Amino acid sequence: MVRPVPVAELDEVLQLTAPQVWAGLRNQSVFLTGGTGFVGKWLLECLLHAEHVLKLGLTLTVLTRDPDRFTQGSPRLAKAAAVELLKGDIADFALPRRPFSSVIHAALPVAPSQSTAGDLEKLAVAGARRACALAAASGAHRFLHISSGAVYGSTTGAQAFGEDQPWSEADDTNAYTRAKRGAESVVSEVWPFDVVIARCFAFLGPYLQGTSGAALAQFVEQAVHGKGIVVQGTGEAVRSYQYASDMARWLLSCLVLGASGRAYNVGGDAAVTIAQLADEVTRVAGTGIPVHVAGQPARGLAGPRYVPSLRRATEELGLVNAVGLEEGIRRTLSWHAPLESALD
Repeated sequence: MVRPVPVAELDEVLQLTAPQVWAGLRNQSVFLTGGTGFVGKWLLECLLHAEHVLKLGLTLTVLTRDPDRFTQGSPRLAKAAAVELLKGDIADFALPRRPFSSVIHAALPVAPSQSTAGDLEKLAVAGARRACALAAASGAHRFLHISSGAVYGSTTGAQAFGEDQPWSEADDTNAYTRAKRGAESVVSEVWPFDVVIARCFAFLGPYLQGTSGAALAQFVEQAVHGKGIVVQGTGEAVRSYQYASDMARWLLSCLVLGASGRAYNVGGDAAVTIAQLADEVTRVAGTGIPVHVAGQPARGLAGPRYVPSLRRATEELGLVNAVGLEEGIRRTLSWHAPLESALD
């Protein structure tokens, strides 16, 4: 059984989210794609907690290919009174014949495997178009598209990606980048609802999967099992990380308060090299596990520097991160640790 997100962290989201966000969600019906993934589960956790505490009158419809599997893996979320599961595939699910106030489109694999890379762009475009069709047919007035900082491509000297920065043409051969760009193109067409785009960067927290391919996820998995941490590469790549509770309240704020047609970066603001990150995980874990840097250049999706500018989200939506990297790592390790040895 998957342990729940600590109530204290969900309370933190309630307290730090602007009151007008919760007011904007009152008596709303939300349709969520990608609800079984990292981002989707965190949105469900926070929305269900807000429903419990604030009595918002929310209804949440979650699209999933396998409702039984989701129910078995996350029964507390799947069986919540406010949640209804809809079986279907993102590209061609049957459109429910009822109204929705908002649609959150978060469905797309975090990174392509070799077997799916060729179809990733087609899947992303078809899924985005189907989600938009659902929003239009249901009379939704708000549409939050969960995109990625991958749309910017590899950095060309910028210290932080800004939302208006031109996209790198050199990355047109990257399947994941093409997929994210293609989906953004679809949702940026003329639709009868407000569209807000959230470009997500790197995260940490409960529900982070070691199999996702993300360096931090692998470090956490290695640390909680007492294994040495292996940095696949030189460790010089630079990233920033946002804790999941901050991510969730930023996304909900984008949904309710974001300007239509506007994109907002969602991520951490403290840059760190991958080698420094590995050392920090070891230090916070306090187990003295060794860190080994392979030393061979490793090609990733994001290039040598993958750090967002958060100025727009801060200036327009009043968003700042509350959980720093050290505390975020501590919370993540604690949640992923075996039940009998969770960190104090």
